[in-house]
Amino acid sequence: MKRVKVKATSVAFSDLEYRTPLKFGTGVVDTVTDAVIMVEVETPQGHRATGKGEILLGDLWAFRSTHLDHLARDAAMRVLTFRASRWLEQTGEEDHPLGIGMMLKEAGIRIAADITREFYLGEPIPPLAALVCVSPLDAAVHDAFGKAYGIDTYDGYAPEMCCDLSRWLGEDFRGRYLNDFISPEYRTPIPIWHLVGGLDKLRRGEKRDDDPDDELPVSLDEWIARDGVFCFKVKLRGNDLDWDLDRTKEVFQVAKKSLLKKGIDALYLSVDMNEQCESPEYCVEFLEKLRGDPNAGRDAFDALLFLEQPVERNLRNRAFDMQPVARIKPVLADEGIVNLEDVDVAFELGWSGVALKTCKGHSCALLTAAKTAAAGKIYTVQDLTNPGLALIHSVGMAARLSPLKGVEANARQFIPQANDTIEDPAFQAGLVNIRDGFARWPKQGAVGLGY
Repeated sequence: MKRVKVKATSVAFSDLEYRTPLKFGTGVVDTVTDAVIMVEVETPQGHRATGKGEILLGDLWAFRSTHLDHLARDAAMRVLTFRASRWLEQTGEEDHPLGIGMMLKEAGIRIAADITREFYLGEPIPPLAALVCVSPLDAAVHDAFGKAYGIDTYDGYAPEMCCDLSRWLGEDFRGRYLNDFISPEYRTPIPIWHLVGGLDKLRRGEKRDDDPDDELPVSLDEWIARDGVFCFKVKLRGNDLDWDLDRTKEVFQVAKKSLLKKGIDALYLSVDMNEQCESPEYCVEFLEKLRGDPNAGRDAFDALLFLEQPVERNLRNRAFDMQPVARIKPVLADEGIVNLEDVDVAFELGWSGVALKTCKGHSCALLTAAKTAAAGKIYTVQDLTNPGLALIHSVGMAARLSPLKGVEANARQFIPQANDTIEDPAFQAGLVNIRDGFARWPKQGAVGLGY
């Protein structure tokens, strides 16, 4: 097994302002902290290399709170990210990056508990927030590992490079390796999912004087006209059935009309209720009414590929039976998956699969993908408005895995300025400047994670 030891880390934070507000669940995001990490590693042979990682510290999504405001949560997550980087630097463990990544995940949860106590936060920093904070460190270690050995990082999960999956997934995976679940090369092109937020305008005629005037689209029909996107993730309320039905049908109608103008027949939807549904029965009623609508509803139902995390994230809290939903349309767990054991719980409760996110950690995401695929379930690759290096990382992971219908990539909508940090023209052309609804991975055989 190939190993590395972390020798040094560095952390840099910056503030990003959203071009237009992003509404999901009960909150609206207009500012966020961007964390960029550098990690230097050394092989047993003395070769050194530096890797990079990036993620948004999206506290509104990862650190829901009843009394802590954005500034307090953001400050806690910055401290957690910094302390995790010091832990990684000082731990001295020499291991494969998958092993380091899983140790880092557990360390992040312990550090979160320490910060909760020391800063008298009044409520614990949740595991999901800890995962977000350590995720760029995890990515940087995997990137540095590939560079130190002069290989594409994804080639480092083969038997000659890594132990089998039983170390993390149990005896059922004895003799099975991560590369059994990974494409030998980047699949390209790959469809991207365009996000339709709860406040997003759908038609040009809805634009107002205070909307951005920066030559980028504002309304959904303008985005389709420019970028040719044909996969749409629709943020719904989850507690207002009439609004959710009307919004879904309206998005479908606007998208279909706009796509037909471009001669595109394909159209796919997903809906994300961000845990706002009181029970699965709401989803069942939503789907049945959508399917029973003889007009746009039925067509929108046919275009709908899956629902994402409609009920609360704590899968064990009320242990909802998701089978009634899954019998109609696939339903995927997102916020509810914060460790490998949660995957088993989700499948026992009838969830159809999981939504992978690099912001939960590169190591855990890949192991979750393997576990999900082995169980015959489905998975998608979603983002956290990933910009810059995080965008490259997320699209690269989707291109090496087999997700359902592409990858989410919405930084170009909400924080396009953050993608200016991508210096390689090939990545700008392939991942940022979308014009036909597809992202194109520009390189095969690059070292590290491709940055």
